[in-house]
Amino acid sequence: MDYGLFFLMQRDDEWSEQAVYDSGVEQMLAAEPLGYHSVWIAEHHFNDYGLCPAPPVLAAYVAARTRALRLGMGVSLLPLHHPVDLAEQLAVLDVVSGGRLDVGIGRGGTLQDYQTFQSDRGDSRERVEEGLALMRECWTGRPFDFRGRFHSAERLHARPAPAQTPHPPLFVAANSEDSVRSAARMGLPTLSSFFVPVPELQRRHQIYREAARAAGHSASAIEDCERRAWGMRVVYVAPSHGDAVQESEGPFMRYQGRMARLRSPDTGGSIGDSFDRSLVRLRPYREYLDSGLALVGTPSQVRKALAEYVDATGYRRVLLLMALPGLPTDLALRSMRLFAEEHHVG
Repeated sequence: MDYGLFFLMQRDDEWSEQAVYDSGVEQMLAAEPLGYHSVWIAEHHFNDYGLCPAPPVLAAYVAARTRALRLGMGVSLLPLHHPVDLAEQLAVLDVVSGGRLDVGIGRGGTLQDYQTFQSDRGDSRERVEEGLALMRECWTGRPFDFRGRFHSAERLHARPAPAQTPHPPLFVAANSEDSVRSAARMGLPTLSSFFVPVPELQRRHQIYREAARAAGHSASAIEDCERRAWGMRVVYVAPSHGDAVQESEGPFMRYQGRMARLRSPDTGGSIGDSFDRSLVRLRPYREYLDSGLALVGTPSQVRKALAEYVDATGYRRVLLLMALPGLPTDLALRSMRLFAEEHHVG
């Protein structure tokens, strides 16, 4: 099993923006000595839901202070970028990190994001699929021509080539059935958010296999993509169950409140078909615990709950959302340590 840490860089009302970065960076740098596989940084713009509009910049800082920790884009919102520019930035990051980059790609920006960056949400999926094809060409290390609906290039030679060959591992955020099908057609592994229930994940795994087979991918290639895919759950570990619930409830519910507001139709918060909005409706904390969307408790309790999640979904890699808004840094670090010790991470 591989365990990564997922960072939204979300601000609590009582925290300054600087405090969010100080806490997030301290946790990221603690991940390597504790044995975690990777840290993944989300891209968001113009709101407190996530304070990192430039994950490659933050990842470069973390890369300079670590040796083995992998660095994940979780995810880069490709329709908001020119694919060549994003490919160049990520190639540099892969080079300076010594080939430690993983690239997640998504499209779920807000209406304001798309308006500001002059992109059209209506064709965001097509922009992702074409943009990924163009990025892959940029990473070949040789001149190429490209003709697409949105972008074209003649004898373009993007430099530098990434350190990893043929390029950094690619993943697709797949929080809707259509996104699962798109990832399967492209032959890429998926990244799932924490709010997707296990029965829906099981159904999407079957959809992925069927769509990948229909696209002509071999059984071994499909199995490889499923092996490399990432699940996700909110996780918080404390010495006692009571402490774990009490300490995590406020930060978790503040996170859920922000998600519900940001993703609501009233705010134009995200692309209409990017996920089932009922999955992010605000509920009492106990419902999240009882449904297994948040794994909270003692080390042994969380290990048991996570084992059930892994057995039911088949995931061999799980992203842990531990950095909740307003959670004191010492408690977040304690949770990371207790989890790592219980699971023999690394």
